[in-house]
Amino acid sequence: MGMVDRCVCRGVTFEELKELADRTGAGLDELTDRTGCGSGCSMCVPYILKMLESGETRFETLPVAVRRWWAKK
Repeated sequence: MGMVDRCVCRGVTFEELKELADRTGAGLDELTDRTGCGSGCSMCVPYILKMLESGETRFETLPVAVRRWWAKK
């Protein structure tokens, strides 16, 4: 599987999002408002949530079923 390190729609890396979250205390909604990440195809949302929880900024690609489930939310 490949690695994911950014919001594809906005081109913002999870490292940049983590730095913003660490600096401001922003959660998913505020990160989306500030950067647009999570407002396009929404495929980055589970990765952003995992980043906020774990501090990681690179992830194994999630299975297609999980990505499709998030896209429908």
